[in-house]
Amino acid sequence: MKMKESEAGAFCETYGLTIENCVLEYLLENQDLDFAIGDMAEELDISRPKAYEVMKDFEGKGYVMKSRIDGKTQLYKLNKDNLRGRIFLRNFDECLQLVIEENSAINPMVIAPMNFGLASAKMV
Repeated sequence: MKMKESEAGAFCETYGLTIENCVLEYLLENQDLDFAIGDMAEELDISRPKAYEVMKDFEGKGYVMKSRIDGKTQLYKLNKDNLRGRIFLRNFDECLQLVIEENSAINPMVIAPMNFGLASAKMV
C-alpha cells in the first residue's frame, strides 16, 4: 500500500494505518453507497488480490454485505445491521468530531458537515 500517513483520514490516524483500517475507513466514508472491490482497490491504491482477501474476511465477519450485481460486477456495502459495523460507525463519527474540534480551535470558520460520511471538515 502506497498511502502516506498524511493522506490517511481521521479513522486511520486514530486506529493505525493498516490496509484493513483503510478499507474500514473507505467503507465508513461511503456508508450509504455500494461499490465494486476493484474500484475500492484502485481508490486505496492496494492490489486487487489484497482487496478481495480483506473483503472476504470482512464479509465473513458480517462487516460488509453483497448489495447488488451491476452487469457482471458484484457490489458491496457496509452492513449497518452488524453490531461491530454500528460500533465502527460511532467511532468514525467520533473521529470526525475530533477533526472538527481540532480545526475549530485553529480556524473558527470551520464548516462541519454532519452525517455526510466525510473524513474531514472543510475550511472556509
